[in-house]
Amino acid sequence: MPVSDEEVRQARNVIAEIVATHDEKYAPLFEILDVELQRREKRAQQIRGLVSKADLTKMRAMRRKRQKNRSGKDG
Repeated sequence: MPVSDEEVRQARNVIAEIVATHDEKYAPLFEILDVELQRREKRAQQIRGLVSKADLTKMRAMRRKRQKNRSGKDG
């Protein structure tokens, strides 16, 4: 099951608190989560830079239409 950006962000913040208040031995885990979050944010920014808002809206509408058609065929 995929992990959302928000879940990664929350986990990173929890680990940051643990590192700050308890033990530096958990710092590598913080760094793994931080790098992953930065990687996701960079990828999203790159995609937004390449695709205009109008294109995104059109793609989302097409995806919803496909999903609706699939659910209609299954049911």
